Amino acid sequence: MTLFIPLDSSADTPTSPSFLQASANPTLQLQKAIKAILKAKRIVIVCGAGISVKAGIPDFRSPEGLFQTLKRDNPKEVLASGKDLFDASVFHSENTTSLFYQMIARLSELSNAAEPTPFHNILRALDDRGKLLRVYSQNIDSLEQKCGLSFGVPQFQERRSKPRTPKSKSKPLSSAAVTEAEAVDAEPVASTSRLPTPPPEIPRCIPLHGTLQNVHCQICNHSFALSDHLAALELGTPPACPECTAMEETRQLIGKRARGVGRLRPSVVLYNEAHKDGEGVGDVVRRDLLGLSNSKGKGRSAGADLLLVVGTSLRVPGTKRMVREFAKAVRAHGSSAGSNRPSPSPATAAGAAEEEREPPVKTVYLNLDFPVPTREWEGVFDAWLQGDAQVFAEMLQAEIDTETRAKQAAGEKRRRKEKGETDEGVTGGSADGKKRKAAKGAGSESKRRKTADATVPLPPTPPRSRPGASALSPQKKIFLTIPARPCPCPRLIPEVYITSVRPSISPRLPPTPENTPPRPARAPIRAARQKVKSKIVKRLTATSTPTPPSELESADGDGEGEGDALPTFHDPDLAPSLELVREAQYGLRTSRSSSRSRG
Repeated sequence: MTLFIPLDSSADTPTSPSFLQASANPTLQLQKAIKAILKAKRIVIVCGAGISVKAGIPDFRSPEGLFQTLKRDNPKEVLASGKDLFDASVFHSENTTSLFYQMIARLSELSNAAEPTPFHNILRALDDRGKLLRVYSQNIDSLEQKCGLSFGVPQFQERRSKPRTPKSKSKPLSSAAVTEAEAVDAEPVASTSRLPTPPPEIPRCIPLHGTLQNVHCQICNHSFALSDHLAALELGTPPACPECTAMEETRQLIGKRARGVGRLRPSVVLYNEAHKDGEGVGDVVRRDLLGLSNSKGKGRSAGADLLLVVGTSLRVPGTKRMVREFAKAVRAHGSSAGSNRPSPSPATAAGAAEEEREPPVKTVYLNLDFPVPTREWEGVFDAWLQGDAQVFAEMLQAEIDTETRAKQAAGEKRRRKEKGETDEGVTGGSADGKKRKAAKGAGSESKRRKTADATVPLPPTPPRSRPGASALSPQKKIFLTIPARPCPCPRLIPEVYITSVRPSISPRLPPTPENTPPRPARAPIRAARQKVKSKIVKRLTATSTPTPPSELESADGDGEGEGDALPTFHDPDLAPSLELVREAQYGLRTSRSSSRSRG
């Protein structure tokens, strides 16, 4: 189905073709078509004579077109139809050849005096916005070049394989030949670069049917400016080729036979003849269809995503085939791009469903009449915009101007906002600006502090020591020997020792009140130890009964519990002194003499 969108909302829907679908709201659908064109990124435009009528250049097939004018101005005996002057058979007769040259001279004067139309300016605007991939023009007036588009057909780069060198039977070289070959190989040879030559930049506008700017020779194929031979064309006389003339004079001087002088003809493509630069045009079309003409060099294909056909009746077979191929390409590009899109969120599910009901516009036909035969174009165009190309160009330009003003306003607002924030930061005129500045300063200070903490090494932390023990003093022990009681059986002689834990060695720090622990008085500890020692000796020597095994076990422990042996010698009088003794670690161990006697 093709959606019918008239530029004039009061126009009636035509009965032909039958696959047309009338628009319920033409104004809304027209805005959607304009938005689709402005949203596209790589637009391919195929344009015809309809975009140049307003510039004063007649079209071909309209009631006031060139075919009807030529038929009316010339007798039937000379010209049966105006189309005959654009056929390759025009050179079969001198009369038709003369009429053809005179018509070309007249069209050249009209195109030189013409100025680009609003639609030509739209082409330049789309190109400036980076949305125009290519313009394929059926016109020969070159107005696209006047509006600022690059124009022409690039030279076709032939890809031919190198001929293989046949293998020849080589004879054995003599010693002299070998020496000579080695000398030749030793000579420095200028190395040629094998890097591929970058392809030339493809012009933005490709003339499909030639141009009125040039004429070329039918023998040597050299091209020349048409303006240099305009006087001969006005007379209807084919001018001689300057290249062939100079070559013929040179051959006469050196005594060679004459080869003939070619005649110049306009570089326009006529019916039933091959395009002089057809291979170059076909190569550009192929690259655009495959998405290989990405000038940005991103390493990925960038094919066309919208096709716009304007001002042509699509009667030329080559153009018809090209339009069909591009219509398939843009639809394939849209489907592949849609498959890579992420799944819509629930909030946009309704909008996605609406878009599915209304397929996107990818191929647009803009002309007063639909091309015939209509059955050939079913399913090719998504929308037919019925109306004048210049009216649509003005609508499109108005929408472009609106978007440009909106972007400028948004940019100006953003600049004013940035300027206001800068002024507040410099002058501190508002409380919010001061708060933001203070917070920013605090953050910077904290960041600097963290950086300093991370980079400056901290002094080593001194080891924690128990009260009464020096951090750097060596380990000290106090031995208390307990004599054995008289007994017929050998007995163990325990030795009681009191010691402190050796701390880890750390670098000595200068004494300060912070790192110097308080040192307890030594005199009370010595007095308490002496009292405990004398008390133990007195009790052991005073009694004649043997010490119970439980008491010996408590006095000869293995050191598992600190302070377990001390409660055995509990005395109320020694309680204050024992509190001082408990601050040091102590244990019991067997004496060396007992160990030796046991072994």
